Amino acid sequence: MAEQLDQIPCIGELYAYRGVPDVDEDAPPLVLPWHQGDIFENVNLPGPVSTMGMLFLHPCTMRKGAALVDHVTMIAVEEFSGKKVLDGDEAWDRHWKSRYALMPLANLRDREVRGGTHVADFSKLATVPSSELNRGKRIATLTDTGRLHLLQRSFHHFSRVVVPLGDLRAGMRGVNREIELQHDWVEAACDSWKEWTDDSLARAEQEFDAYLTAEERRRRLSDIQQETDIVCEVMKEIESRYKS
Repeated sequence: MAEQLDQIPCIGELYAYRGVPDVDEDAPPLVLPWHQGDIFENVNLPGPVSTMGMLFLHPCTMRKGAALVDHVTMIAVEEFSGKKVLDGDEAWDRHWKSRYALMPLANLRDREVRGGTHVADFSKLATVPSSELNRGKRIATLTDTGRLHLLQRSFHHFSRVVVPLGDLRAGMRGVNREIELQHDWVEAACDSWKEWTDDSLARAEQEFDAYLTAEERRRRLSDIQQETDIVCEVMKEIESRYKS
């Protein structure tokens, strides 16, 4: 086990997307699958005062087949500083190195002036209906690297054990690859149908889930020896179904 938490990466390595869907160019795409660390606004969190929340469940836990389970766990996201973007070495030493209950989210709103800093507070968990996860409310997602730090900090908060990032990366490899393939599949399907409605997204996700479940492709995708073969199979299927 590692002795101390790794420093949170810079903003450019922490977020994959930031912005309001259908408004900002860099907002999370509607076709992007749900994943740990996705951040939503205007969410009704029972208990916490905040109306912003971070999705906390593992992708395999939050879904039953292609559909979301009835309820999901979220972490309250709150403003820590309204003006200061607390990022980098100085912010790490002064604010985040020993604040174990917090996941810092510097300039979450991606503003050029007074970007501020938010935090996800592990001590403020809430269970909410999955119907709260409206794609139009998702305002940010983390990179694979960002999720590793989220996991490391959350594990440490609940256990005081520091799991090395390398161990977490190895454990998440299969599911991250599946998320990437699902993104490609759903995007190709919706482009082919010229539809990006909730119904068309759900239909594409169901088709992907059925294909990956068949012939044990999901299990084989998690096997490092078979991963490349399964990726090639999926990409060929996407080409055959939606691009030919």
